Amino acid sequence: MFSNRKDDFIFLLRGKNEQKNSKNQILRFQEKSKIMGKTKQEIYEKVRILTEGLYERSTLRDMPEFVVKPQNLIMFEQKLKEDGFNMILDLFGVDFYDNERLKEYAGVKTRFAVIYHFLKIPQNERVRVIVPADDSTPVPSSTKLFRGADWFEREVYDLLGIKFEGHPDLRRIMLPEDFEGHPLRKDFPTKGVKEYIGTKYTPRFVRLPGKEKPEDVFEEGSRMIINVGPTHPATHGTFRMIFELEGEDIIGVDLEIGYLHRGVEKNGENMRWEDFIPMTDRLNYLSAYLNNMIYTEMIERWLGIWDDVPRRAKYIRVILGELSRIADHLVSIGTMAVDLGALTPFWYFFKVREEIYSVFEWAVGARLTTSGTSFGGVRRDLDEKTIQKIRYIIDELLPRALKDVDNLLTKNRIFIDRTRKIGVISAEEAIEWGFTGPSLRGSGVAWDIRKVQPYGLYDEFDFEIPIATEGDVYSRYLVRMEEMVQSAKIIRQALDNLPDDGIRIKSDKLANLPTLPDKKYVYTQIEALIHHFKGIVEGVVPPYGWYYFGGEAANGELGFFAISVGKRTPWRIRTRPPCFAIYQAFRHMVLGHKLADFVAVLGSINIVAGELDR
Repeated sequence: MFSNRKDDFIFLLRGKNEQKNSKNQILRFQEKSKIMGKTKQEIYEKVRILTEGLYERSTLRDMPEFVVKPQNLIMFEQKLKEDGFNMILDLFGVDFYDNERLKEYAGVKTRFAVIYHFLKIPQNERVRVIVPADDSTPVPSSTKLFRGADWFEREVYDLLGIKFEGHPDLRRIMLPEDFEGHPLRKDFPTKGVKEYIGTKYTPRFVRLPGKEKPEDVFEEGSRMIINVGPTHPATHGTFRMIFELEGEDIIGVDLEIGYLHRGVEKNGENMRWEDFIPMTDRLNYLSAYLNNMIYTEMIERWLGIWDDVPRRAKYIRVILGELSRIADHLVSIGTMAVDLGALTPFWYFFKVREEIYSVFEWAVGARLTTSGTSFGGVRRDLDEKTIQKIRYIIDELLPRALKDVDNLLTKNRIFIDRTRKIGVISAEEAIEWGFTGPSLRGSGVAWDIRKVQPYGLYDEFDFEIPIATEGDVYSRYLVRMEEMVQSAKIIRQALDNLPDDGIRIKSDKLANLPTLPDKKYVYTQIEALIHHFKGIVEGVVPPYGWYYFGGEAANGELGFFAISVGKRTPWRIRTRPPCFAIYQAFRHMVLGHKLADFVAVLGSINIVAGELDR
């Protein structure tokens, strides 16, 4: 394993606390991690006392909730930050429109609300803040306290029209600047809208300190503007980067996204809960099964049926989910190596990836967009042929490919020069921007949802979480390489201990789920036919209210927040995309580097346009 090399700065988190070979930066976060374990009730009571007089209402639901007036928001956030809440994990808006019952549930009287999810790392304490909003009253911007709020506030402004006072660059982010309307509003029509043609966009650069726009026309003439994307092969997706250069040095950056914005959340409001599973495929399509797994478990926990799901189904989800993680990392490292001029690792890794896709084709009937889970289980079982294929991949193909690429890259002088001390982001900065996943662990933060908040039976498996301390491209490369080894270790244990209790909840469980009877009974018994008809037509209806659940996707914490009003379709369904928080920091990570370095930085944070734009 790569962690055994004496000159590589990669370390493993054992369980929640124990680490080995740790340097000072790792030890600092390790000492904090020992105080994990407060209950939601304890967190709720502590924050209530801490922020007394600053909130209108407090409630304990899936996490502690506080309704805060806009004029008190900044003081409330300051109290949270002083207490150690160091990240805005998510920030989004909700349109209650004319639903008075939902307004009462949320604790607001206004049409809109802005919802904040605050996170304390490494203690894993979470708090939800609800801020009433309307068209006439702006909400104070949180960007001075939490830099990661930047793009999230722009998204709320773009899609809902809520303004943030004091935001340094409040403008549209997903849609062109001359687009009319705000699509996530309930009164925005979903049909009959005039087709929009155009891509108006005015760049606004983030510049190096001291490199603001010069007044001298001759000095300004020494600068050059370079556009990369949205169709450049180095972008790995449809997004545009605009660089301002002095010679080869990047002194200014702006990013334009939204080319792949398909209105996933708006469409979700008009789909049955189970019909949203294929939409999760289209987020990070490089590891679609992980998206399916996290969304499905969110609904099952909300319905209260998680404990009834057969263990075999849960094990299959873990097996295919970890295969998806491996496939994602293979693409990330392989394509980054191509961008840096190393083609051979790409072929070694893509051979393994193709074999993994063959497994998915056998196991779920699709290679890329899998839709492999269903509420209460999985769609297909793993037969012996598929199991043997998986063992062949994790025991022979993957170790051989990892060894070959390790020999080609890890001590390669050219690769080291192109990746070490490039795109550096410290642990504190990564948390402030909202980093999760391999990009956060590459900066020395021992944080993985599978360990700190186990789901999907991950607490039953013995595996380690690799972290590195330098926060550069090379660190993120090492973390992903070792993560593939650990994923294979999880899969091997799951295959060795695969239960045999079925792949779907049985109808006699009386669970809150329209489970479908066997087709042989549907064709021969009227009761089974009626049961099948109602299950297909009515679908799942979660209890009234809202719920959040997040899991460890390939790029970090992928979370789903949904609002149910007791109907077969969601009132609101929100996706917390790990790429979105990470990519906003890319502007600062490349400043001062050469133009040729941006491809290494971009490849190391593994931005996937489907997840970024939704």
